[in-house]
Amino acid sequence: MSKIIRLPLNIYSRLEQHAQGFDAPANVIEKLLNHYEGKAPIEEVLLPAPRGKDTTKYYFQNVKYGKGRLVLAVIKDYVLDHPAITLAGLRAIFSKNLQGSIGVFNELEQARKQPARHYVQPEEIINIGDVEVAVCNQWGIRNIDNFISKAEELGYFIKRASDS
Repeated sequence: MSKIIRLPLNIYSRLEQHAQGFDAPANVIEKLLNHYEGKAPIEEVLLPAPRGKDTTKYYFQNVKYGKGRLVLAVIKDYVLDHPAITLAGLRAIFSKNLQGSIGVFNELEQARKQPARHYVQPEEIINIGDVEVAVCNQWGIRNIDNFISKAEELGYFIKRASDS
């Protein structure tokens, strides 16, 4: 159950300075609590928000990917590893909140309404039973860690490339 916390504007503005990407105030507060409780060094908590486009790359199965292509590769691999998966099952595993407002993937018909936000080329489409889905390509420093954490929880190994 969520509680509403009202913050003075000056405190909220200070929190915003430490947000990265899609960080919500709760994420920033959690980072600060993690540091306070000794779970994270201060350098990982109070970094200024990066400027410009983040071009970090990641290795998955010995192939180097950008953020969106990484998500596409993991989802494709998951579906291949779980041929009996249903659309509802895939949604339960990769919930919409991992990405944000668009979701990790959408049914192809819906995705074609926003083709610039999804991988909709024929080789990018994923078949789940008799349903076709398109993976969202809107990934950045604010939401990719959510997805990577979920993928690692499922047993996938993803390594940040050091020569981004």
